[in-house]
Amino acid sequence: MAVPAKFRAQLDKGAVISKGMGACLSVYTMSRWEEKSNELIAGMSSDDLRDFERRIYPSASEIELDAQGRMVIPPRLRAYAKLATEVTVAGVRDHFEIWNRATWQEYQEKLDAEGSSIPF
Repeated sequence: MAVPAKFRAQLDKGAVISKGMGACLSVYTMSRWEEKSNELIAGMSSDDLRDFERRIYPSASEIELDAQGRMVIPPRLRAYAKLATEVTVAGVRDHFEIWNRATWQEYQEKLDAEGSSIPF
């Protein structure tokens, strides 16, 4: 997959791709992946932590961009997110997500239908 130019410079030292929240994939810089992991495990009980680690870490893969700014998404992650030929890349605060385009559109429609309680 070709990574949008605005995200490429942030991935120059590598990145981690993993299952995201919902039916998407999350891509973090290496440093943010470590920070996020530490933040998440700090507040978990041992049972929650075990389940989290078993869900996230086995699916995570280190990635690098090739000379054309593309990355290879492992087959098991492509299957998890049901990625086909059309995807949506969405910037989300400290990472970006990769969605099946139809799933992303359905999700956005659901958010729109739930109303506008967002403060801005």
